[in-house]
Amino acid sequence: MNAGVAITLLSNAYAFAQGSGSATSPTHPNTAQAQQQTCKPLADNPIVSQASPSLPAQPKRIVVLEFMFAEDLAAVGITPVGMADPEYYPVWIGYDNVRLASVPDIGTRQEPSLEAIAAAKPDLILGVGLRHAPIFAALERIAPTVLFKYGPNFTEDGARVTQLDWGRKILRTIGCLTGREEAARAVEAKVDAGFARDAQRLAEVGRGGEQVAWLQELGLPDRYWAFTGNSTAAGVAHALGLNLWPDEATREGTAYVSSEDLLKKPKLTVLFVSATEKHVPLATKLDSPIWRFVPARSAGRVGLVERNIWGFGGPMSALRLADTMTDTLLSLPAPAPGVNKQER
Repeated sequence: MNAGVAITLLSNAYAFAQGSGSATSPTHPNTAQAQQQTCKPLADNPIVSQASPSLPAQPKRIVVLEFMFAEDLAAVGITPVGMADPEYYPVWIGYDNVRLASVPDIGTRQEPSLEAIAAAKPDLILGVGLRHAPIFAALERIAPTVLFKYGPNFTEDGARVTQLDWGRKILRTIGCLTGREEAARAVEAKVDAGFARDAQRLAEVGRGGEQVAWLQELGLPDRYWAFTGNSTAAGVAHALGLNLWPDEATREGTAYVSSEDLLKKPKLTVLFVSATEKHVPLATKLDSPIWRFVPARSAGRVGLVERNIWGFGGPMSALRLADTMTDTLLSLPAPAPGVNKQER
C-alpha cells in the first residue's frame, strides 16, 4: 500500500471515530456485568442513532457498511452477504479473513452502492450514523436498517467511557439483533481472559504501571496520531495495568503529536504502529532530526508495530491489540528506576 492510500484510510477512520466524548477516569464493565444485561429496545439503546421500526427476529442476510460490524458478525459466527471496502479489511482488521474473503463488495464505507446492496438481498443493514444518516431512508427502502453511533458522547455515572467500552456495547447489540447473545457473551469472556493473561505477563516482570504511547504513523512528516485517554487503546492499556499517554480524553480518541512532544517524557515507552508494508525499518520512519533527542528513542524504547493492529475495531481487535501491546512492550527494555512511572 502506498502512503497516499494509507493516509486516505486513516483519514476515513478519523471521520468514523468522531463523536467520542471527554470525561474523567476509565471504566471497564466485565463480562459478568454484561451477562446481567438484557436486550433492550433499540429506542432505549444509547449506541443506536437510527433504526427501522420493524426488524427481523433472526436476520440471516446482513450487509455491513463498516469494518467493526463485519468483525463482530464473524466473531458470533455469521458471514455477511455484503460489506464495504472488503479489500481493505485484511489490511486494517484481519480478524477471520478466511470467512470474509469471498463476501461481495458493496462499495466504499463513505459511498456504498445502493444497487450492490439491493443485489445482496439483505434482511438487515448495519451502518454508522456519522456516515450513513443521509442515506438512511434509501437504505431502509432496501431492508430494515440500524445505524450505530461510534463513540460515546457522555460519561456514565461520572466515569469515562472509552471506545473499547462502546465497541463492547455494539457487539452485545449485534448479538441481540441476530439472536446470538450467548455467542457475544462468549466473545467478551475470551477477550477478558486474554486481557487478564496479558496483564499477568506484565505484572510478573514488574512492568505494571508503565507509561506507554500508542502512536499511529500517518505518512506525514513528523506528525502522528497519539491515541488518547478515551480510545480503545486506552481501554486496553487500563485493562493491562498500563498508563496511556496522553491521558486526556479527546473527541476522536486521538490527538496529533510530533517528536517534539516526546522530548520531556523520560519514562515513556513508544509503540509505533506502521502504515506501510512490512520490512520498512523503524529508523526510516523516525527521520525527523528531533527523534534522536527523544528519551524513548535513545534508550531503545520505541517498538515498531506492523500495520493492521487497528484502533477502531471491535472486541476481537482489542484482544489482538492487547497481545501486541504486551509482546512489543516486553521486547523493549524497562525504564530505568528513579522517576515516577506515571509522570505526565
